[in-house]
Amino acid sequence: MRHIALGGTGALFGVGAHGHGPGAQLLDQVMDKTLISANAASAPGDRKRPLNSGPQDNRYETVARTFHWIVALLITGMYVTDWVRGASERGSLARTWWLSAHESLGLLVLVLSFSRLLWRLTHPAPPIHGTPLVRCAAAAGHALLYVATLGLPIAGIARAMASGRDAVLFGVTIPSWTDRNDMLATIAGFLHGGLVMNLLLALIAGHVLAALWHQFVLEDGTLRRML
Repeated sequence: MRHIALGGTGALFGVGAHGHGPGAQLLDQVMDKTLISANAASAPGDRKRPLNSGPQDNRYETVARTFHWIVALLITGMYVTDWVRGASERGSLARTWWLSAHESLGLLVLVLSFSRLLWRLTHPAPPIHGTPLVRCAAAAGHALLYVATLGLPIAGIARAMASGRDAVLFGVTIPSWTDRNDMLATIAGFLHGGLVMNLLLALIAGHVLAALWHQFVLEDGTLRRML
């Protein structure tokens, strides 16, 4: 159809359908732009460009996805065991058991988060498409998640050891690395039970909401990157 259109209008410029003069080149440009505009108008859904649409290699690699979901499950377990511990009677064996379970999960989160960070430093994440603001927000959110998932268990272990207690990893006692230090215990307790804990909760909530927003509002396939 393009050649017919050029043949019909090319006479106005003194060229044929397959001419190579300036008039034909100008017509080519005009027709190209017209066809592009027509295609865009005929496919309204194409106007919304997905931020993360692309080939399969836009997903995170298997190791990164495995780290992500295991750490997510362990963090959930940390909050559950801490809630049950707090609800248990003070001085009871149940409260001690739940505290040991909480510490064990926290130490696992610490080890896996550190391993995950090393993996990320040596295996860059797939690119995030979108506006500079979207890319900066995603990078900042991921960096803060690393800080929180490392900082929360570190503060918890520091509070336990500075309080004169040993840490426990699934029944294996880890002797305290510090003498009793009330100031350190107070600072670590504030970080573990207040600042870092609430920061991590806020980051998790924002992370989940952002993933749902991308998946169901923008429909850009972002969630598939981690599945």
